[in-house]
Order: sequence, then structure tokens, then C-alpha cells
Amino acid sequence: MNLTIREFRVFRVVYELRSFSAASEAVHMTQSAVSKLCQEMEAKVGHRLFERSTRKVEPTMLADHLYGYACEILGTMDAAERSLNGLLSLEQGEVRVAASPMMTQGLLTGPVSRFHAAHPGVRIGLHELSTDETIDYVVNGKADFGLVSIEQTHPKLAIERLYDESMYAICARDHELAKKKRVSWDALSAYPHVSMHPSFSVRRTVDRVYGQKGLGYVSVIEVGTVLSVLGMVKAGVGVAVLPGYVMSFVSDIGLASVLLPAADYSHPISLIRRWNARPSTAAEALIALLKEAIAPG
Repeated sequence: MNLTIREFRVFRVVYELRSFSAASEAVHMTQSAVSKLCQEMEAKVGHRLFERSTRKVEPTMLADHLYGYACEILGTMDAAERSLNGLLSLEQGEVRVAASPMMTQGLLTGPVSRFHAAHPGVRIGLHELSTDETIDYVVNGKADFGLVSIEQTHPKLAIERLYDESMYAICARDHELAKKKRVSWDALSAYPHVSMHPSFSVRRTVDRVYGQKGLGYVSVIEVGTVLSVLGMVKAGVGVAVLPGYVMSFVSDIGLASVLLPAADYSHPISLIRRWNARPSTAAEALIALLKEAIAPG
């Protein structure tokens, strides 16, 4: 079939933008050149990749299948380029990290700021994503490493468990739970919850614990950021369950936190990398700072 990297790059942009004209601007080519390149790809694979109309470009089922491979191949190339650029020194290059907004704020802010102070010539890209999106970014080479809570293995990831995080019930200062030092999951299940979307590992941990205990709970609203969770809790909508690395922020905005019994759950925080990738010197240096920051004591 002999598809080229250049063809994959153009194909990916057309697939994502659903437009030859928009893709041509993004890749700095003429629209006719983009269209011709896609036609050449279709000739190689022996089937149409896009259905064209006057208004939009719609990918075929074959394009849907090819897109995943294109992302993985191009991700490998991009990761290799970043690694080579920063392999010999810490004076230039780029590091890309993926994590949830909560982990970015609670775990990465300190290490990243120290890294930047020591190596100002290295660009840092922080991608704030859901757990599923973080995994996809690392697998497809869009990030050099990621932070997630993950229990299962993954065929395309090297997973390094860093530590187990504590979980807390979050409530308003005038809530009846705020007076307690600890609260059981059984007692907590009686209150309406403000929840993260299921694509976040925190929500999966909560659902898993309640399920294992045979408990039901009512999630009155689902949101996509910790800031929205805390805003809803502060407004009295319900309680929430969040990990320990955001407790300083919880306290700063005037909310109460109550520890949940650690024996009842596991919420591991893990570093993930592509299984076959060699991290750059810059990525390794940032990882070392991260591990130093979360080390006990």
C-alpha cells in the first residue's frame, strides 16, 4: 500500500476538520493539492476515504478505521522528534504532559514550575483531559507521559504506580458532615452527590466502591471539571468525593473535607508512558521532579 507520513498528516487533518479548505489552511497547502493527495491515498487503499459534497466532507467507515492507525503512527513520529530534540541537553526541546485538571493543579504545578525555573529553554505543554483522553494522548504520542488513576493493564502503556491517594467527602462548611473527622461510605451515600463525568477515574472509583458495598447513591448533577464540582457543592447542590491532591484548593475556597476510610477503596495514581517510547532528557527530568514532590515525608 505504501502510504507516506505526509499523506497520513494531511489525511488526519482532513478527517478532523471535515473540510478540504480548512485542512489546506492548517497544513499550508492549496485546496487542490490536499484533495489530490487524498485521491492518491484512496487509489492506494482501493476505496473511498471521504464522501464529498458541496458543504462538507464525510469520512467513510474505512477512514474511521484508518484514522486510529494514523494517529498512532504520527504520534510515534512526533514523540520521536521531541525526544531527539531534547535528548542531549536541557537547553531546548519540548515536554508534553497529559493529566486531569485536578492532577494538573494538585500534582504538577510545583514540579512544572521548578522545572521551568531550572530549564527555561524547554517548552512545556500541559494537556488537561479526562482519564480516557489522557490515555489516548499518551498512546498516540501527543504527550510524553501522563498521570492517571488506572487499575487495569494496557497493551500499549508502561504503567508505573506512584502511590495510593486518599479520598475525601467534600461539603459546605455549614453541612452536618463538616463537623465529622471521618465519614463512612454508607453514611455518605444518603446525601445527593455532585459527580465528575464517568470518563474521569475519580467517578469510576466512587461507582466501584458503592457497587462493591451494594450501596446506591443519587448523582444530582455531572460536571467535567473540579472547579464546577466545588462550585456546585458550595451552592448547596450536594456533596462530592474528591482525591487528596486538591484538598488545599478545597480549603482555600471555604469548603470542608472529611476523610473516607482508606481500607474501603484503592485509588492508585500512576505514571503512564508508551510501552516502546524512550523519554527525552527533559521528560525524565520533569518526571524526577514529580516523584520527588510526591515522595512521602
